[in-house]
Amino acid sequence: MKALKILISIGFLFSLLLMAPVHALAQDPTLPPTNLGLSNTFDGVAGKPGFLYQSYVQIFQTRGIYDQHGNKAFTSLKVNSVVTLQQLIYLSKVRAFGGNLGFTVIVPIAQVNASDAVAVTPSANPKPWGDPILGMAVQWSDRKLWGRTFSHRTELDVSLPLGNYDTAYAINPSAHLFSFGLYHAFTLILNRQFSISARNQVNYNTHVPDTKAKPGGFYNGNFSIDFAVLPSLRIAVATYLLAQFNEDRFDGHSDYYATQYGISNTKERVLGYGPGLAYMFPRGGLIEVKGFLETAAQNRPAGFRPTLRIAIPLSQ
Repeated sequence: MKALKILISIGFLFSLLLMAPVHALAQDPTLPPTNLGLSNTFDGVAGKPGFLYQSYVQIFQTRGIYDQHGNKAFTSLKVNSVVTLQQLIYLSKVRAFGGNLGFTVIVPIAQVNASDAVAVTPSANPKPWGDPILGMAVQWSDRKLWGRTFSHRTELDVSLPLGNYDTAYAINPSAHLFSFGLYHAFTLILNRQFSISARNQVNYNTHVPDTKAKPGGFYNGNFSIDFAVLPSLRIAVATYLLAQFNEDRFDGHSDYYATQYGISNTKERVLGYGPGLAYMFPRGGLIEVKGFLETAAQNRPAGFRPTLRIAIPLSQ
C-alpha cells in the first residue's frame, strides 16, 4: 500500500509542468497548466489600444517530488520541460465598465523529457501542441490609487481541449478538459524607482471527457516589486504561488482517492521565488528574465524554473 501511495503521488508531479499535463495513472486527474511566474513586472500595464504580441519561454528542471504531506518521495524520476507560448492581444477603443475592452489568444507548445534510473520512465507524446486559450478582458489604464499611477485589468480565460492528447502516453501536451480562469492583475507605480505588480487568479475545471475524474479548483498568483537601476532597466524580486482549494473528485465524490488509495489529501501546492531583470524599450516593448526556485511543494514536484517574456507592441 505504501508503494501504491508513492506511485499515486508521483502521478501528481506532472500536473503543472506548464502546458505539459500528465496522466500517469488513469485514476489520477491532474491540474491543467496555468501562469506560474510567466508575467510579473508591469503585468497590469497594457499600453495604448492596438495589437500587442507576447512570447514566453519557460524551462522546468525537477529537483524533487513531494507527496501529500509535503515530504520528498524516494524516487529517481526526473522530468524536465521546455514550454513556449505565443500570445496575441488586441486592446480596443470600445469602452466597458469605464475601461477598454480587450481580447487575447494564447497558443502553447511544449516538449517534455522524462528519465528514471531505477523504474520505467513514463512515455511522452512527441506531438507538441498544447490547449489554446481564449480570453476577454477590461483594461483600466493610468488610473490613480493613493495619488499614484495605477493600471489594472480583469480577464476571463477559457482553455479549450484541442491540443495533442493520446491515452497511449503518460505525458500529453493537452490537459484534455475545459478550464476557466478569472484573474485581476495590477501595477502600482510608487515613484520613478519602485513599482509593485500582482496577478490573482481562480480556476475551475470540468471533468476529463470519457472519464469520471475531475481536478479540483485552484488559485495561482504572481507578485513582484521592482527597482529602476537605470531609466530603462529594472531589477525585481518575484514570486508565484499555486494552491489547490478543493479535493479532486471521481464520479462526483471528493473522498474517492482517500477510500480507494489512502490519499486523504489530493491538493497541490507550490511556492516559487527568485530575482528578475526587466528592460523597457523606448516604444513600449519589454524583455523580462527571471529564475524561480520552488519550495513548499505538496503532491507535485519542486524545481528550478527559468523564464523569459518578450512583449512587442504591433500598433504605434
